[in-house]
Amino acid sequence: VTLDEVMHAVESANKNASGGFVVQGPMEWNVRAIGMVQSIDDLRATVVAIRGTTPVLLGDIADVREAPAVRRGIAHRLKGEVVSCRISKQFDADTVKVAAGVRQAFAELQKSLPKGVQLRSVYDQSELVQSSLSGVGRAVLLGAFFVVLVLFALLGDMRAALVVTFTIPLSLGLAGILLREANVGLNTMTLGGLAIAVGLLVDAAIIVTENVAHRLTQKRTADRMKTALAASIEVGRPITFATLIVIAVFTPLFAMTGIEGRLYKPLAAAVIAAVAASLVLALTLVPIAAGMFLRPRPEEKDEDVGIIRAIKKRYAPILDWCMAHAGLVRILTLAITIPALLLALAVGSDFMPQLDEGAFLVQTILPSEASLDEVDRLNHRVEDLFRGIPEVEDVVRRTGRAERTEDPMPHTISDVLVVLKKDRKRSLDEIERDMRERTENVPGVSILFTTPLGMRIDEGLGGTPADLSVRIFGPDLDTLTALGEQAKAIMSRVEGIADLRVERMTGLPQLQIVVDRAATARVGLTPGDVIDAVRIGMVGQEASSVWVGQRNYDLVVRLQDDARNDVDAIGSLLIDGHDGSRIPLNQLATISKTFGPGAIRREAGSRRIAVEASVEGRDLGGAARDVRQRLERELNLPAGYFLNVGGRVESQQRAARSLLIAISVAVFAVFLLLYLALGSTAEALVILTTLPDAFVGGILALLIAGESWNV
Repeated sequence: VTLDEVMHAVESANKNASGGFVVQGPMEWNVRAIGMVQSIDDLRATVVAIRGTTPVLLGDIADVREAPAVRRGIAHRLKGEVVSCRISKQFDADTVKVAAGVRQAFAELQKSLPKGVQLRSVYDQSELVQSSLSGVGRAVLLGAFFVVLVLFALLGDMRAALVVTFTIPLSLGLAGILLREANVGLNTMTLGGLAIAVGLLVDAAIIVTENVAHRLTQKRTADRMKTALAASIEVGRPITFATLIVIAVFTPLFAMTGIEGRLYKPLAAAVIAAVAASLVLALTLVPIAAGMFLRPRPEEKDEDVGIIRAIKKRYAPILDWCMAHAGLVRILTLAITIPALLLALAVGSDFMPQLDEGAFLVQTILPSEASLDEVDRLNHRVEDLFRGIPEVEDVVRRTGRAERTEDPMPHTISDVLVVLKKDRKRSLDEIERDMRERTENVPGVSILFTTPLGMRIDEGLGGTPADLSVRIFGPDLDTLTALGEQAKAIMSRVEGIADLRVERMTGLPQLQIVVDRAATARVGLTPGDVIDAVRIGMVGQEASSVWVGQRNYDLVVRLQDDARNDVDAIGSLLIDGHDGSRIPLNQLATISKTFGPGAIRREAGSRRIAVEASVEGRDLGGAARDVRQRLERELNLPAGYFLNVGGRVESQQRAARSLLIAISVAVFAVFLLLYLALGSTAEALVILTTLPDAFVGGILALLIAGESWNV
């Protein structure tokens, strides 16, 4: 019996037919023939017609049984397997609300599950969102508290301080209304924008309030409202331009694209909405409130509080000396500014700071030829090593993912989720270093460290969770493999490079079947006929589907395992000739064991190999720069081969370029507004020339805090 005969019998046994409408007298009949297989026994009883012999039952010549599809992955926790499910929210959906709905669904599903089966959430991104929101919310409240404290300390007038303080919650509330109308939700970046804006919200209100208090003390008229209105109009123009300048600085951020644009747009919207709201209140509500509540200061009382008087006492002589020695002051300023700007080059660059998600996502990668059992065994060792770390609360692993998922993955790649305890003593860097040291001696396993959200961001940016991905392009696979190993050796000598691995392109064991065209032609076959028979026998072919109730199962025909795992058995596979003969496969093809590429990866129309690495203990930009320089100097590429350095560093470089453009546009917009406000190009330029001096503080702060230039 050949595979073709079995396939024909199975297809015939499980077929429907519709003959359309047939007119028979006054009636119309829809002729429909149903031959659906309803059970395994029906299939076993299917008759296989064999040419020249007595027909046999399918159950006599084949093993007919229910079985799972070819296994592509495993989910594992503690000592046993689990069923893993990843739930993705829709685009623009509220993460916190979706997670709350899922938790509610869990509670309802748990009631209908068999005894002993539990649903457990191992990673909930809403916890990160809520933690971030509460943290930034505390920062907003703390910032507002310090602003109020400074107001009361420096204004020296309880009524004036209360008038200004009252504008803070009103400005934030009005900004919230504006953001809602603009369809900008409450998230970490909008709260961050409000945290930035808290100090700016009171600027316009302070100027108006101080000027009203000053005019009331000067004129001492009975009509305080009229005096307050005049005082507000007097400062209205400069505070309007000052607010427009702040808006002009943040407006170019709306033109940014990519993930940096997604980050910056809500932040810019929050700042603009808040300062615009504060300007409206400063020009409407504050003059009225100041006219109603403020009183002229006593004539014998100084308008300045003690702190301001003490500062002025020391500041005035210094200012007089500086004005008298303007040239020297400028030279001294440049002597500070220029070295500080040069120090900016010592500040490292990165795309984003490390996210503390309360979990690590460790990706383990094994060679392409590793079996699923071997992958599972080695990952057990990795899991056990992680569980030995005191700060680790839980370890859950997913190995491989089916092709029908939104994120397919071969069985040699595993995602190991390491959930950390909330009360941990060591920093994330120390825990990550400990995890690396524990796993560096696990044989054959390459490891990449990231976080769940960080991995999604990195894969969306550079197509890989690796910090650095050196991609070498060229036509020949063996040459690419050799160049990849050379690049790996060179990169290993760069400071901060960790988790190095080269994509495997060759070395995968293969059973190669080369069709003899002359032999197939002699029996009236084509090479395609032989290949189809091999494909059905080795891989299997879906002959039909079986419906049991509402469930649909694939009906697959293939050779038994013992016939698929033995070269001699494969060679004896019978092929149907067109003349009715049956020819063994080994007479129509040469069968041999060999090695070949596990995968051929292409990008931009060219074959390529990637050398991936993480960066530990230094900035991403500096590590990428050193890698480029070393590869250009030490890696000799043949003609027709080229490389580029990608991964997360690509996004960092693109974001840096976008930000430089945004800053340039902002500076130009500020210059135009200053010129319109002052009516003098020279005065506008004088103000702009102080910008480099102001950057000195930011540069020194980054160096002291050990931070990097990032989005």
